[in-house]
Amino acid sequence: MALEAFARGIATAFAIISALSGCTAASGERIREQVHQSIAADASSAVEIDNIAGSVQVEGWPRPLVDVQATKYGYDAEELRGVAIEVRREGAGISIATRYASGVHGGGVRYVVSVPEGASLRVSNDAGTVDVDNVSGNLVVETQAGKITADAGRVGANRSISLRATTGAISLTIAPGSDATVDAASTVGNFSSDIPGVTKTRENIVGARGGGTIGNGSGRIHLETTTGAIALRQR
Repeated sequence: MALEAFARGIATAFAIISALSGCTAASGERIREQVHQSIAADASSAVEIDNIAGSVQVEGWPRPLVDVQATKYGYDAEELRGVAIEVRREGAGISIATRYASGVHGGGVRYVVSVPEGASLRVSNDAGTVDVDNVSGNLVVETQAGKITADAGRVGANRSISLRATTGAISLTIAPGSDATVDAASTVGNFSSDIPGVTKTRENIVGARGGGTIGNGSGRIHLETTTGAIALRQR
């Protein structure tokens, strides 16, 4: 069973990397274009970011504004023109999305986004890293191929943190005094934590799980990756 799990993890990793290679290495990065857009937002707005290829960096700040600094990149001018960045209001929330003019995902976008500190955040990124800091609302991050790093501050009062990667490591830092129920799982990779009350168990030779209760357990932390290590730390 352990060898089968290992084989499935490796097969998944290769399948994802192969499928996404057309929108990363094959496209190259010969030319770039800077894009800057801002939109007013409430202090507790829901912000969604959807990207295909490229890194996503999000930081909370004390302003009622979502500010998007983006770098579009591609192999040539035609490929660059085929990549669009859409920033718009959707109900009470803000949506930021990478759009492609055709079914071929050539080129990509690197995002640096500032959001209100109290915002809830959902990030989906197919191929690229995601880094989140100083956002105190609910947090959902999903990647297909890329590392997730987040400093979530204090977790509690029914706050929810969910980080999921198919191929990539996950690193979450929380503040002392947090209250959360933790569950974590890596099919092919290790789990580690320095927080009292959170323990590790081996799923098999190549996988690991982690879980436990921090404080009164009122918040929720879910960490999951198919291939990659998971680390849960306290500041």
